[in-house]
Amino acid sequence: MMDALNDLMQRERCYGPFRQQDLEQPNEGPWQHWRLRRDDSEVAWLLFDQQGQSANLLGSAALRELGDVLASLRREMPRALVLRSAKASSFCLGADLHDFAAVDNEADAVRQLVDAHLLAQQLIDLPCPTLAVVHGDTLGGGLELALCCDMRLAAPDARLGLPEILVGLHPGLGATARLPDLVDPLLAMRMMLSGKPLKADAAAQAGLLDGVAAEHALPKLIDDAVNGRLTLQRRNLRARPYRLDWVRRLAAIGLQRRADALVDPAHYPAPSALIDLWRRHGGKPDLMLHREIYSFARLLASGTTGNLIHLFFLRQRLKAEAAPDPRRRANHLHLLGNSPAGVELAALAAQRGLKVSIGDQQAMTPCIRQLAGSEDLQAALDRLIFDPEHHGAALADALIDAQTGDLEERRAKLARLEPQMRPQALLLSLHDALEPLRSALGDAGRMLGVRFAGPVQRGALAELASHSTGRTISQQHARQLLGQLGCLPVAVSSQPGLLLRRVLAPMLLEALLLLEEGHEASAIDQAALDFGFDKGPLALLDDWGLADSLQLFEQLHSERDTPPIEPPALLRNWVEQGRERIRPNPAGRWTLPGRKQPRLPAEEGDRMLLALLNSAVRACRQGIVADDEMLDAAMTLSGHFPAFRGGPLRYARSCGHAALIIRLQDLSQSQGPRFAPDPGWTPAEDSEAGQG
Repeated sequence: MMDALNDLMQRERCYGPFRQQDLEQPNEGPWQHWRLRRDDSEVAWLLFDQQGQSANLLGSAALRELGDVLASLRREMPRALVLRSAKASSFCLGADLHDFAAVDNEADAVRQLVDAHLLAQQLIDLPCPTLAVVHGDTLGGGLELALCCDMRLAAPDARLGLPEILVGLHPGLGATARLPDLVDPLLAMRMMLSGKPLKADAAAQAGLLDGVAAEHALPKLIDDAVNGRLTLQRRNLRARPYRLDWVRRLAAIGLQRRADALVDPAHYPAPSALIDLWRRHGGKPDLMLHREIYSFARLLASGTTGNLIHLFFLRQRLKAEAAPDPRRRANHLHLLGNSPAGVELAALAAQRGLKVSIGDQQAMTPCIRQLAGSEDLQAALDRLIFDPEHHGAALADALIDAQTGDLEERRAKLARLEPQMRPQALLLSLHDALEPLRSALGDAGRMLGVRFAGPVQRGALAELASHSTGRTISQQHARQLLGQLGCLPVAVSSQPGLLLRRVLAPMLLEALLLLEEGHEASAIDQAALDFGFDKGPLALLDDWGLADSLQLFEQLHSERDTPPIEPPALLRNWVEQGRERIRPNPAGRWTLPGRKQPRLPAEEGDRMLLALLNSAVRACRQGIVADDEMLDAAMTLSGHFPAFRGGPLRYARSCGHAALIIRLQDLSQSQGPRFAPDPGWTPAEDSEAGQG
């Protein structure tokens, strides 16, 4: 009862002189993105309400208008200023990355940042009290805008963070100086280095917020703040030691060590740039504000940031394509079988609020184990139903085929259960090969394949495979179901290896050839790690399993359209001997302690990379995926290609197709026809080279 009452109170947000009906009408004021009105006590209420958007972004147009708003306030100064968002779900999600993507060079970035800093200073210099009242996500530039106000209040659902590091940047509107001066400097640095937001209570405890209250109690708290009755804690004693250069230098060493353990500074320079900025100038906030501009501009002009911003837009595109339809939300899944991916999918569905019936006793225990640590464990457990008779197949929105073992038994079970299924229910198989299964079905149009690129969890990338008789509406519903689970589906054609393994296979085969030629396994994997891959090709083969890898390589070799080479004899011998891994001990080291790390010659490492790039061009030409951007998205978001390089096809464009074609032709003469350039290559414009 109290929870329902609290939800009702949260729904009606406090907007001062504005009524909810006013916000539902078009903005009739002089500005498109801001609404300004004064209440009876001459307090100005400024609502951020970006036109045509469901959430606010602090873009160039909104900043220009904010300058006009502040000028109007200076002409007729109010008694106080209250800054809020008119959007129901959030305060501000940060800067508009489209503006960042449009910046051509470092000098333009500096000019824009100087203008933004001058605007922030105008808000700081207003002689009247200024108060930011935030709710929901308050991120990036939105939090930096709130930091320019004298006081900050929040609703309990507020999340405050600075996620710029995720696109290769650090804060650029003053937070690098203002946040460490307000809260514990090490907490401020951790917030900026990790990008993780703080919940409202934690932010208040840290001193970032001056008060947290439910919406029905905010008017009283706002009135206290405006009239000077709010007690402010501004003695940031933790900041004092870090104003000494030697203290910051010592702290910076630890921060840099932890940052280097997570990312290579040569590939992702933003953490090092932020730490260096704080180490050098953290004792002089005014100087740090000035140097922040130039540090941010250098990062913005880098290839890493350009690629990470591009990847951000690709992720948004996948989310939009998988946006759940509120008119057709899935409520029930039925799990058939007990494969690890099926168990993980069932657990994720229960966490996300779906009822899950499980037909196999062997799947129940690991599924319950997967749910351990869930925020609302009991509710998730209540959604699991043991259903050995498979009654849930008649009620489910999707039947998940996670069976293992004999193909004929799997076909027979699907044939028995299919007549019970609802007409619009989906049948999602967690296996590559759809052809042997779909022939057992009366309605194969509802069947699709799903392969997750890694552990099945929120945010995981999933390949969604369709076949020649699949229905378009079923594909759409499957995308929406995966989107409802928080996953990122990429539509691919149902071919051996689908997309990811198909593209990676030639690189892995080349690594095996290098191993056969006498190069050390550690050197082969290290060459890939040096390029930026998360995992070396031989380590990836261990993850796939040698027998499964051999089967895939043989399937690909049997194709007519430019197949990869025949699997090396080395791999066949290992499989015949029953060997499961290249490394006998998964946790062991490749080399003995103290031994000098062997290095692979650069030209040999190029063989692996060019094999992958040639394979990526081939997959795009063959129509395995919709377009080159979706291929790049799948490869990078799955962790199979360095994110800072933007994806294999974007990286190839940055190198120049003509140059890569020449290198492939040279290799085809020295190594054999497997390196013959695919017909899908097109010479790129010279101006494209070097931009990635």
